[in-house]
Amino acid sequence: MQSVLNFVRGIPLTDPVNGAIYCALLILAAAVVIWAGWRRWHRSGASLAVALGIVAACWFSLKHWDIPLYLFGAGLVAVLALVGIIVIPGRRILLAVVTAVAALSTTGLANLEYQTYPTVASLDPRPVAPEMSLEQFKATGGSENGALVDVPIHSTASGFTARSATAYVPPAYFNSQVRLPVIVLLHGNPGGPDQWFGSGEASQTADRFQAANGGVSPIVIAVDATGSENANPICADSSVAKVMTYLTTDVPNTIKADLRVDEDQSHWTVAGLSYGGTCSLQIATTHPEAYGSFIDLSGEAEPTIGSHTATVETFFGGNEAAYQAQNPAHVLTTRRYDGLRGVFIAGTQDVHAQSALTDLSAHARAAGIPAYYGTLPGGHSFEVWRTGLRESFAWAARRGGLTQTTDPFDGVKDTDVSL
Repeated sequence: MQSVLNFVRGIPLTDPVNGAIYCALLILAAAVVIWAGWRRWHRSGASLAVALGIVAACWFSLKHWDIPLYLFGAGLVAVLALVGIIVIPGRRILLAVVTAVAALSTTGLANLEYQTYPTVASLDPRPVAPEMSLEQFKATGGSENGALVDVPIHSTASGFTARSATAYVPPAYFNSQVRLPVIVLLHGNPGGPDQWFGSGEASQTADRFQAANGGVSPIVIAVDATGSENANPICADSSVAKVMTYLTTDVPNTIKADLRVDEDQSHWTVAGLSYGGTCSLQIATTHPEAYGSFIDLSGEAEPTIGSHTATVETFFGGNEAAYQAQNPAHVLTTRRYDGLRGVFIAGTQDVHAQSALTDLSAHARAAGIPAYYGTLPGGHSFEVWRTGLRESFAWAARRGGLTQTTDPFDGVKDTDVSL
């Protein structure tokens, strides 16, 4: 029975074969919708117009996320079937089934695009360590498997309303009085701290690292960088929110107060994906004292809500100079850095991130920052972000002072982060 369960959990969800299946199901669903309601669609374009209007509204509201158009086309099939349930009598059961099939196929294609759930097992991941509240963590005598801890961050300096952070604490924390370095992870937009400990597999990466190093690993903590699932405060101190103060003051202060860590923040690393990647570079360039290293995974060329003009107007009242003071592309041309190190990684199919990070890494090196730039197979997706964290993890550990550690991923690396 267990072997059957393991087989099911190992079924891939993002192979090209899956994409072919999803597309075939969508074509079949579209054919059924046309067949079931041809006369109705032929006589009146109202229903078709409603379906197109719904999909167009979704595209307009989500266009700043650069979602591929084919996903909206796939969604149109599901919406047409849903509308058909209402307007085509006698076909409702059939169209309900078609709606479900088309919706699941569209979801599958979206998962294929963003690589959020690579296998069936990832839909319900097994925690690598006991999960507990901060109070339980402080009261426990330790765990041979480490701990996954819910950590509320105190917004004393910033007043920023944030969701709780999640921390992976390795076994070595409990076995000695060692003070471990910290890796702070920043999620994308949309997203939240759980993004890294779910699709990003941060706890699995840290757990594998500690297993190869006698329980020793950096403490990994994913924090809230936006305030809500869909918010985009551009990771800056602005008229909207003091996100930068939160991430550079409140987060480190809380970590030091609640966890026994290496308090030398030059040994800490801030890393992020997409929005979080942009944010990690913003932090490093404007507050280099907060973290000694940064990892920018698929970050943007500059902080934005989709339009440069709208961004400057919304957050800085049209003050271009105030915006540029928090824009890494500009800041890197105005100052020099000593001691800061960085990693930039983009997907081979992510042309926007490749262009942005090629330029930014060059600016970083010109500003005195030893910076690695590399690519990994994939697009703007967790296929790149999971691997990017895994392949730069040992580098971050070494930057944190854990020099006598082994990299368990050495034999499977696609990049050579060796700054």
